[in-house]
Amino acid sequence: MRVATRILMLIVLGVSIGLVSWFGVLGHKSSASQNKGSKRPMLSSMPEIKSCVDHVKVIKAELKTDENGDQTVTIEVENNANVDITAVAIETRKDREKFEVVESGFSPDKAPQIIIPSHGRRTLQIGNLYVDAPIRVGSVMYANGEEEGCDSSLKTLHYTKDRDSKKIGEPQR
Repeated sequence: MRVATRILMLIVLGVSIGLVSWFGVLGHKSSASQNKGSKRPMLSSMPEIKSCVDHVKVIKAELKTDENGDQTVTIEVENNANVDITAVAIETRKDREKFEVVESGFSPDKAPQIIIPSHGRRTLQIGNLYVDAPIRVGSVMYANGEEEGCDSSLKTLHYTKDRDSKKIGEPQR
């Protein structure tokens, strides 16, 4: 009888240790996943705004924080060229991390749409901001086929143009 009692106590002890370990790990993972979902550190001031584009001028920029604590920068730009713009990219990068927003007027079934007319303005918005990292107007494509900007940003615009201009499948009837 003593052997059976000892075996039963060992089983109960093993199950108890297993349950405590299991729920301890799950509780740790769920709090870690909550921390993992947390946002980047909050910016205390407006990041520096730069431009790789000579003919696009930043008129104003504003740092905004929404009710969830997400931060975005709203940038109003002006096209000072005598040609309309069909695509523009703004980006922020820190070390090897990069986040870009591309506004594109390309579509598979129409000619490129004008997104910023000559001497016109447009408001752009970018999130996923990095602390101590500038935001820059990276590149633009003009309606006459010309383009200007930083090489990495132009590469993104070319990819976006190719992606947005391709027809995927046959149109449904």
